[in-house]
Amino acid sequence: MSMTRRIQASLVVAVALASARSGTAQDYSSWSCTTVQGNLTEIVADPRVSPYDPFGRVVFTTDGSIQSIGTAILNSVYPGPTPGTLGATATRTLVLNQTDQIYATDVDVFTPIPNTLDVDRVGTTTIRGGLGKYERAAGELDVRGRGYNFFPLPPGPEAGKAYFTFRYSGQLCIP
Repeated sequence: MSMTRRIQASLVVAVALASARSGTAQDYSSWSCTTVQGNLTEIVADPRVSPYDPFGRVVFTTDGSIQSIGTAILNSVYPGPTPGTLGATATRTLVLNQTDQIYATDVDVFTPIPNTLDVDRVGTTTIRGGLGKYERAAGELDVRGRGYNFFPLPPGPEAGKAYFTFRYSGQLCIP
């Protein structure tokens, strides 16, 4: 092996080791963690107002422990874990007030409800920071509910027809 190759290999190993994370979960014992729960209502946004979101966007409100308005951008759609289901990921922003926002990512599974145009949604929303009070926020929410007028595919959920109602519960932690 040439000296150049050895240096390259050493650099790759060094970068990999430097960027590796521990397999253990974050310790939030010194953080202020709160159990949160409430409702979330999403409305499908007209694709003309979000032309750069190829999979779509929703606008939403939450009530309960987290009172917000916000938007979620659908990032991917793929076959779900069991035949006939759909999986999806999204990026979510919850706006609590003029200075505080929460950023999160969603991983969801949508299951068709027989003899309807509707789906059941089961998912996890992972809190990944934000602005203001929530700049370093973390946590995880269990989200369950129903999407109305989801079918047929295509075109899928349409603005003015499709909407979703969910219940959320979980932990919100701030340092």
